Amino acid sequence: LTERLGAPPVSNMMRYCGPEARHLDQLGESLGDWRRMLEALARHYPDLPRSSSQASDGTTLDSAPERIVWETLVQMVPDELELYCHPWLEEGRYLRSDFGLCAPDEETPLLCIEVMGMLGSDRICRADVEEASLDRLAAKQDWFSQPGRPLLRVIWLDMMAHPDWLEAICSEAIEAAVAQLAYGREGRRTSGRRLSARGAEQGRQLPLRVRPREYRVRKN
Repeated sequence: LTERLGAPPVSNMMRYCGPEARHLDQLGESLGDWRRMLEALARHYPDLPRSSSQASDGTTLDSAPERIVWETLVQMVPDELELYCHPWLEEGRYLRSDFGLCAPDEETPLLCIEVMGMLGSDRICRADVEEASLDRLAAKQDWFSQPGRPLLRVIWLDMMAHPDWLEAICSEAIEAAVAQLAYGREGRRTSGRRLSARGAEQGRQLPLRVRPREYRVRKN
């Protein structure tokens, strides 16, 4: 998993790795034991990625699950998109997303990604802090459901435990962001054509002694 993900897994991921990882799930119940196991892993396999809040590209993340998702995403994002860490969603309000896929030179995301680093997609909670994370997600989902808001994708812990699944959900998110970008560009072109056609029609309707006003678009 460490090799495939580009970062060591977190202990809770072992819940979703099948019977062969049951002993690791039990080991992960003690964070101290899990940390010592990762330290032993690093000693035996020094070429593997180490535990760190910093990703391979130098980006600093808030948590190990965020780093796992970032390491996968950053290798897949095409040149026509930019990947942002913790983009702000609303002015004057402390509301941000984990990651945002944006058009170049744009700060408003086309699509946002929330990393649920405590829970699997079954949403089974074992602690109050996990229930609290679900409440925060529900509040964000309500915000994203309003018209004109970015698209939202949620990546759960069980998806991170299976690298092929994680790559698939990241790929789908990127494709959705690219489609959103193309839709926005087409909308602007269509709007421009409508305005031009309306102006031409108004020009034909004006008396001959009145010259239609000319509009020029300055390109930076």
